[in-house]
Amino acid sequence: MFDKQWIFNISQHNRYISDCKEEGKTPSFVDEIFYKRGIEGAPGGLECLSDPYALPNMDRAVDRILTAAEEGERVAVFGDYDADGVTASAVLYHFLKNILELDVFCYIPDRLSEGYGMSCAAIDKLAKEEVSLIVTVDNGIMAFDEITHAAALGIDVVVTDHHKCGERLPECIAVVNPCILAERTPARNLCGAGVAYALVSALADALGVFEEIRRYVPIVMIGTLGDAVALTGDNRILVKYGMEHLSDFGWIGVETLLEKITAGKKNAITSTFILFYLVPKLNAAGRLGNAERAFRLLISEDAQEAVTLAEELMAENTRRQATEAEIVEKAMQAENRITTEEDAVVIAVGEDWHPGVIGIVASRLTEKYGKPSFVLVKEPDGTAKGSARSVKGFNLHKALSESAELLERFGGHEMAAGLCIKVENIRPFIDSLNKYSAEYSKYILEPPNLEIDAVILPEELTVETVARISELEPYGSGNPQPVLCVRNLQINHCAKVGENGKHLKLTFYSETTDGRKILLDGVAFSQGGYEAMIKNIGGGCSVVCKPELNEWMGRTNVSLIVLDLHDGDYNIDNSLKCVYNNDYITCRGFALERRLLAVMYKQLLSYGESFKFSDLYHIRETMRRMGIACTWYEIRNGIDIFTELGLIKRKDKQNFAIIKQSGKTELDASVIYCRAQVKG
Repeated sequence: MFDKQWIFNISQHNRYISDCKEEGKTPSFVDEIFYKRGIEGAPGGLECLSDPYALPNMDRAVDRILTAAEEGERVAVFGDYDADGVTASAVLYHFLKNILELDVFCYIPDRLSEGYGMSCAAIDKLAKEEVSLIVTVDNGIMAFDEITHAAALGIDVVVTDHHKCGERLPECIAVVNPCILAERTPARNLCGAGVAYALVSALADALGVFEEIRRYVPIVMIGTLGDAVALTGDNRILVKYGMEHLSDFGWIGVETLLEKITAGKKNAITSTFILFYLVPKLNAAGRLGNAERAFRLLISEDAQEAVTLAEELMAENTRRQATEAEIVEKAMQAENRITTEEDAVVIAVGEDWHPGVIGIVASRLTEKYGKPSFVLVKEPDGTAKGSARSVKGFNLHKALSESAELLERFGGHEMAAGLCIKVENIRPFIDSLNKYSAEYSKYILEPPNLEIDAVILPEELTVETVARISELEPYGSGNPQPVLCVRNLQINHCAKVGENGKHLKLTFYSETTDGRKILLDGVAFSQGGYEAMIKNIGGGCSVVCKPELNEWMGRTNVSLIVLDLHDGDYNIDNSLKCVYNNDYITCRGFALERRLLAVMYKQLLSYGESFKFSDLYHIRETMRRMGIACTWYEIRNGIDIFTELGLIKRKDKQNFAIIKQSGKTELDASVIYCRAQVKG
């Protein structure tokens, strides 16, 4: 809280207003949100899905599989160990076995001993099983050598994948991959499970059993949410239908796992619930061992087997969480974090850290420090293997390419990567990354952004309005739950709740122009430490939140998931792009006085060589006692100005360094300051 940039998503606002005027309509903020996302309303039914034969080479894939059925061939589904790969494997395996009645089995490589995707060793195993056809799901698009090896052994391969591909494609029977399609095609963003469903849809169409495949959509829904693909086009339809029919098709394993997760309570099963509570259980098996148990759970038709497997996955996830927490703690310790605050990246090196969770650990480090993070595990052969996660503006793949001579191998993309490096090269590697950051990186340490869909008054937040907003569901990547900035609110109550006062319970009120009083309840999760700061806010405030409907005692009310708030009602209008970037300031209250900035800087100097973000609270209170009223925005904006002038430097998300100056620094040298004065 208090350290976030408020970004207003208004790129198409003017066009939308113009369109509405031409049509003689009065737009509401809800209509505008739908417009900006290219969504007209709730998603259609399965009949609105794209033609599966629109995917490239689908006809060749179908013909080869039907031939295998006619000839009685043995077929292997070659899967992957994450939730997308496991669900895709379950969908295709179940159809081939139960509808086509093929001699089929599923092969999912072990994450630790085999790694991702096809390997020649795995293909040798399948050859010994007398497999004549391999159908990949969620992998295979880059398996050039492996597919050539399979051909040499007399094994045909059909690749179904959704990962990016280059101009070169594997030389096999068929490559079914939506990435080959045009960007705006509804099927373009299908995940591995979505592609597998398209394949069984095409097969079902050929067999005349299309109605029977509806039962696979809930499984596809889990994979789609788990892979965080954009919930637009076909994905939105699949997730919506899958959520609505989650318990309608007798997937015993899924129902059993949900029952274990909820402990028999009637929790609302939302897309968020699936993503944060069910998907991690399926992923846990693949992270710490073999994903076969997750696959078996999905296809299980035995109630007792389902209970056993669900309990094993629950226990495995608990172990994964404990392992992850332990390594995160170790990675943050000074003896393992070998980079300094001056380095552009964070690198932690350890021994005996479980490789299945180091990617998650790297993400945690990036979240904490706001920098690209690398987590490396030393191997007995003198190398270190690891994972990396990045921030916007720092292209990991390009950075690693610039350091290629120091690496044994690497792979990945802009935001995530894997690598292997000799331990002796780690220090030169850090220097190389620093050089890359200085020369090519556009990444700047800055507060996290809150992208806001609309600025509204409390009276606009009705039950009917929030119900209309809910038509945007399902929420996920590409279609997140709308975030609103609610103006003209007063804080009526603030108190810590939950274990150890972890969360904040808030009550807001507002008075309309006709004298009506509006009360709104809210909760700020994991923000209990800000209780004193919030209670100290006087006057009105603007609250950034996600609205939800809450049913209690037969009544439905609007409640707020509070993401951030600031004192002062800035009367933000829809022409503002960002409260903090100072490029679009239209309100007089944004201009900062020289005296305020001078006093603030003097207070910062009293901290010596560095200060923390939390110190800004105490600085603000000191200034108030001096008779200098200042809002949190003014404090935040002052930090931006001092940073621009080179007076301070952000070391990470929470820490700042004070840079001593030999001469006088003029405020007019700050573009941020000058723009605020002109527009104020």
